[in-house]
Amino acid sequence: MNTLTKLLFLSLITTSIAFAQANKRPDLPPELKDTADAIRKAVESGEITHDEAKKQHEAMIKEFKEKVAANNNGDQVKKDPRILEKELLLAVKEGKISKDDARKKLDSLRKEMAKNGERKSPQRPQKPELSDDVKEKIAAVKGLEKTLHLEIKAEVEKLGKEASREEIKTAVETFKDSNKERFKEIKEAHDAIRENLEANRPEKPQRPELTDDLKEKVETLHAKRKEMHEAQKELHENLKDASQEDRKQMITAFKEQNKEKHEQIKEQAKVVKEEIRALVETEATRTSDL
Repeated sequence: MNTLTKLLFLSLITTSIAFAQANKRPDLPPELKDTADAIRKAVESGEITHDEAKKQHEAMIKEFKEKVAANNNGDQVKKDPRILEKELLLAVKEGKISKDDARKKLDSLRKEMAKNGERKSPQRPQKPELSDDVKEKIAAVKGLEKTLHLEIKAEVEKLGKEASREEIKTAVETFKDSNKERFKEIKEAHDAIRENLEANRPEKPQRPELTDDLKEKVETLHAKRKEMHEAQKELHENLKDASQEDRKQMITAFKEQNKEKHEQIKEQAKVVKEEIRALVETEATRTSDL
């Protein structure tokens, strides 16, 4: 074999390998491997032809892609809600999605996660059912209030449409003074109903105690916020006697001087909030909104 023949032969092999690599099919998703194996075995056993196998394979891929697309556009493939929140907020900021649409997607995700037991939802104690006695007392008080209201309205109407505000006020005060006992009766009834409701109110669930480390972080955050607040108060005092031009310069200088502090407070508040959320949220306590 001469040199030219060898070169042509090597070139042909290299081209064949490159072509094979370029046309190599991508790996199937794990969910489809069993179906693909079943199609391959059907071909080997002679149950279906290669053309039929190709059509079944293409249909399988198409169906899988449609399911993935439906998941992505519908319930959002299972994802950490806080990551999804950041993505949605960024999309809102960039104008890719409206606030209402973002809120709907978050609500939908939360409901699905709660349904699957993947998200802690607040389980507040149920309000006790009002007894028949309390219901009767509430109805009686409402009746007394309605009667008094109608009587006051009648007294005001007697004055006529041309009555002044002072005349109306005097008439109402005179009516109240003449019916002190009735107003007192209503107040006492309200107090009795409130005491009854408070006595039968379920106890609030206790929140977990914050760790010493977390308490220290909260105190540090409060101290920094107080320091920033004091600086703002001082600025406001200085602005009172300043000219319009000086005010602009002072405000701009203040923002520049405290920009880094403001960002630090913002970031620290975010960290503290996340740690408190992770510690405090339980099945019986209020869940922080995303």
